[in-house]
Amino acid sequence: MSAGKAEGTRPKRALGQNFLVDPNIQRKIVRELDPRSADVVLEVGPGHGELSQYLVGRCRRLILVEKDRDLARGLRARWGDRPDVDVVEGDALRIGLSEFVRDAAAVRVVSNVPYNITSPLVFTFLELEPPAGCIVLTVQREVAERIVAPPGIKAYGALSVGVQAIAVASLAFRVGRQAFRPVPAVDSAVVRLEPRPDAADVDRVALRTLTRACFNRRRKQLQKTLRTAPELSFAGDVDAVLGRLSIDPAVRPEMLDPPTFVRLAAALRAGKEGGASR
Repeated sequence: MSAGKAEGTRPKRALGQNFLVDPNIQRKIVRELDPRSADVVLEVGPGHGELSQYLVGRCRRLILVEKDRDLARGLRARWGDRPDVDVVEGDALRIGLSEFVRDAAAVRVVSNVPYNITSPLVFTFLELEPPAGCIVLTVQREVAERIVAPPGIKAYGALSVGVQAIAVASLAFRVGRQAFRPVPAVDSAVVRLEPRPDAADVDRVALRTLTRACFNRRRKQLQKTLRTAPELSFAGDVDAVLGRLSIDPAVRPEMLDPPTFVRLAAALRAGKEGGASR
């Protein structure tokens, strides 16, 4: 989604634009972000700038990344003469966001995320270098519930594990669909992510491969998935690996917490590398 006024540039369906028009929600999001004077704040999808207006002057540098050319033009007209505001026109998934925050001692990210690119954009934010200290996102309510879901419930899945393995995730508050124009078909929620200090130690590719294989077969016992999933291509001793990690071979994936998935992904990778070296 884009945060902005309903008037002015018309929403473009192809870009997933639903403008956040409720000023109370706008202010709540900014309070959740809690920008400091020394921070660099990265806002993706600022729209007409209804969140940006609360951020200008409150941080050392404000970077506004907007894909819509007309909206980017409006942002430059409004704040382009300020040395502490940069308007970047481009697709956040393609332009390499880390390039714009390399000189930052502290980074905060805020975005009203288009529903159709939520997962890749979330992980783009979590992979920033330097890491963001705080990421505040408005997403579809169902996605928010999946992001923060604990093990053992239906909403818990690959997205839950992938995010929680590298960040502390919490649901800040829910947002009704009437806060947007045009009104979307679903409600939203604001989530807060704080990257973990040891996030760099997580093999994210191995973890993603493992969780997708497991949750695509979530009703199967873990041992069977590890033995038969072609995308894992693990030819080692599954029982030995699970035994070393004290994991029940009969467990189903929704019962494993994110740290266990991280350890299992690392063990499987080590087993494959060991087998390849022999």
